[in-house]
Amino acid sequence: MTVTVVLLTLLLAPAASDGAQAPPAATCQSFSRDAENLPPLVREWFAQSADERVLVCPQGAAGAPEADAALYFGEGAVTQHGEVCSYRSHGLTLVGSGDAARLHRYERNEALDMALAGIGCPRPHGASVAAAYVETYDVTPAAFIGIMRLWSAATAAIAADKEHCCAMPADAHGSASGAAHPGGAAQPRAAESRITPEARARLEAEIDPAHVGAASVTRIVRIPGSVLRHRYALFLTVPDATRDSPAAYVAYIDKSVRRPYEITDFAETN
Repeated sequence: MTVTVVLLTLLLAPAASDGAQAPPAATCQSFSRDAENLPPLVREWFAQSADERVLVCPQGAAGAPEADAALYFGEGAVTQHGEVCSYRSHGLTLVGSGDAARLHRYERNEALDMALAGIGCPRPHGASVAAAYVETYDVTPAAFIGIMRLWSAATAAIAADKEHCCAMPADAHGSASGAAHPGGAAQPRAAESRITPEARARLEAEIDPAHVGAASVTRIVRIPGSVLRHRYALFLTVPDATRDSPAAYVAYIDKSVRRPYEITDFAETN
């Protein structure tokens, strides 16, 4: 994986707000319409928009020059379709100053934040990392299910030091299925690789297999491919005690017609 390819993918990833992406949820505060003590900017935005929540994220620590600045994100209502819960989100820009300051949304693509449904839908920005929503761009719910299942199976296999990854039953979300037996339905194939040896070697070189389970998927972006071959970039972070912020990585995933999702490459994005 070359630096050029990594940078190209980052440039292709849509921006949340003027190129900014929401900081970790722990540093942000989410305001719903019925919240008490709404900040004036948020209250005024609710009065003119259909958003259900506004996420406010400080850009710096208290006392830092940028501490008074913040990033704002508008979010829609949570809906559930089958196994996926989702809501629309978009960046908001602070314009003006003093009493004239207000939030404004410029025309741009929206992100679709998705999570796998459990017993109902998880609460946005809740405490559970396992139920966290993932920011996605140009990703269908079926692709989201296939990619998240693949990533979960791959990391579990690596953490358990299993040689092969990642057998999953045939289903409607892109898992492999074998040829039909005479007079019978198609049967699932035996376990086959869903992560290339090169990608697995790079992943294990970057992240200790014992810590791979702590990785958090933050964003999935569909990147240029073809009609017969869809390609995705899965962005993730891993806590790193040697840094002030988590380490960031990207996994590249391919999905060709009649083939399973497969992790084809892995690289650090810091």
